[in-house]
Amino acid sequence: MKTIFKNDEKTDYILYASSTSWLSRLLQDIENAKSYIYIETFRLRDDAVGRSLLTALARKAQQGIEVKLLVDAFGTPRFPMLSQTAQKGVDIRFFKRLVFLFPWFWQNHERTHRKIALIDHQLLHIGSANYTEYGQQWRESILRIENEALAQAFKKIFLTHFSHYRKKFNPLNYYKIIHVDRFCIIRETPSIIHQKAKNYFLQLIREAKETIMLISPYFVTGSRLLTSLSRAVKRGVKVTIVIPEKSDVRAADYVRDIFLKNFYKKGIYFQMFTKGNIHAKLLCVDEKIFSIGSTNFDYRSFRYMHEINLAGEDPDICSLIVDYLKDTLSLCVPFDLKKWQNRPLYQKCIGWLLYPVRKLL
Repeated sequence: MKTIFKNDEKTDYILYASSTSWLSRLLQDIENAKSYIYIETFRLRDDAVGRSLLTALARKAQQGIEVKLLVDAFGTPRFPMLSQTAQKGVDIRFFKRLVFLFPWFWQNHERTHRKIALIDHQLLHIGSANYTEYGQQWRESILRIENEALAQAFKKIFLTHFSHYRKKFNPLNYYKIIHVDRFCIIRETPSIIHQKAKNYFLQLIREAKETIMLISPYFVTGSRLLTSLSRAVKRGVKVTIVIPEKSDVRAADYVRDIFLKNFYKKGIYFQMFTKGNIHAKLLCVDEKIFSIGSTNFDYRSFRYMHEINLAGEDPDICSLIVDYLKDTLSLCVPFDLKKWQNRPLYQKCIGWLLYPVRKLL
């Protein structure tokens, strides 16, 4: 099982499948920072991983480097070292603190699920990994990019989110797709109507000619995706979806499992990742167009979360992602219809009981 995918002749792009390998490189990049360090994440825990990051950030802040850290108020509960790090000069903000008063309680679902790191004016890390010790055992997808134009575009996006961390975002004002050279940046904001990432993914699926490969840890989605994928199969496109046999959110698995037969009957191939949890979020179409970022293929990401993805047709990145996908498939087993039919009764019951709240899982 490979953990790092790169072209030895071109080091502008490196794709990491392991949080351990990626974190080691990120800490090295932080140590080499000369101007600024901006990080946004959903979850940062009070464990060895979280403390190593905070220690590195505090050290750079004390050296006079500008350091900003935006964490989600739900995904990152407060703990003493966060306050200590802030006292050492790191500007830490909690995105949308939880509200327990009616009628604002429903807004607690609107979280930042983004996972980006920006260093100086050149370096970008984007992908699926949080800063947790338990996540070090998962298979992730994190892309390290050296590209000044992209880094500057993401800097503007981060600073907007950082300054508006307590405000409600208007999807029409803040979340247009941003084009940078041969790349595009797709930002998702909580909305039932304006779902930029979902609509972009559906467009790629509709335009696919040969292959669609998709990885998502949680796969609780609606009829539009099923219809688009089914039509792709009828056009002769081979559709492969990689999901974990058992994710870290078992409730979502039980609801997901209700619908696997519907996809399977339409000719959509499911590959079940069996080597622990796969937390990656990837889409690759015709081995020419890619998307990588924080968006899961589920209602929660599309409707309630602030997400961010990088997409494009860069051949070097696509080559790394294709290698990643092939390596991942070697760790999977095909969906077994008979095993699905014989799954425990309690799993079927829990799935149907949770079906009415599937959009919140």
